[in-house]
Amino acid sequence: MFERILFPTDFSVFANAVFACLPELRSAGVREVVLVHVIATADVPLPETLDRESMVWVKMRAEEELHIQRMALEGQGLRVHTRIEYGNVVNCIIDVAVEERVGMIVIGAQGKSLSASLFLGSVANEVLRRSPVPVLIEKFRVIREMGHVACEKVCASIFQHVLYATDFSPCATEAFNLVKRLKQVGTERVTLLHVQDERAMKHRTADQLAAFDVEDRQRLQQLERALVMFGLQPEPLIRWGHPVKEILSSAQAQNASLIVIASRGYTQLQEMLLGTIAENVVRASTLPVLVIRCQES
Repeated sequence: MFERILFPTDFSVFANAVFACLPELRSAGVREVVLVHVIATADVPLPETLDRESMVWVKMRAEEELHIQRMALEGQGLRVHTRIEYGNVVNCIIDVAVEERVGMIVIGAQGKSLSASLFLGSVANEVLRRSPVPVLIEKFRVIREMGHVACEKVCASIFQHVLYATDFSPCATEAFNLVKRLKQVGTERVTLLHVQDERAMKHRTADQLAAFDVEDRQRLQQLERALVMFGLQPEPLIRWGHPVKEILSSAQAQNASLIVIASRGYTQLQEMLLGTIAENVVRASTLPVLVIRCQES
């Protein structure tokens, strides 16, 4: 499923923290890593205004860094393919993902922050929105001491216990089709979570709320039966409240190792303006998050 993955890197301390996690993905079936470094148009002058010697120097530095990373991964038994691209970072990452036919893009973020700490900055948010393949957001803890920054990885056995959040939307159903196959990447337990959004329910009667609960429990039971057939150990769970808050608190309470969520679902106006529920979960989660983009988004 995830035999071939793409890892974009800018060689920063944040990117290197995620890079250190890549060998651990072998347990999820990863056999080959495509390493890509994009020389952004914003970082250096356009090729026609940059002298050849300077461009060669920029490329040589990138090649040296990629060579070091390649040797490290090959020493861990992984096949590695490296690429250097020049242009818009997001466009290059998406194009490489398509050209290389990868099963997943892996990027990273500091816990409880997205825009300020992703090593690719706002680029990562655009990758989440546009990626044609699942995007795994690895998490790390940033340690700042005496003016130095270090990162502590958070990636051990991340596929072992998955919390799958669903609102039963078509996009969530597409994500579930991937969840059913996670046994092959080492998943044992799956917490099936549905959150009754308190904002949408506040004007409902008690009888209507009870009916929603009954219907949604039946839906979760159908998902539960499907996962059992695929050799997984599911546990259905219904919570009331704000979806983002309940997804995060449930993942912690259940000791999940990974949150799996569709890129979008049935959303409120607030999420449409400030970002999807998936994006807000990624932003606030201290756990790794696997975001699955559906065809309609």
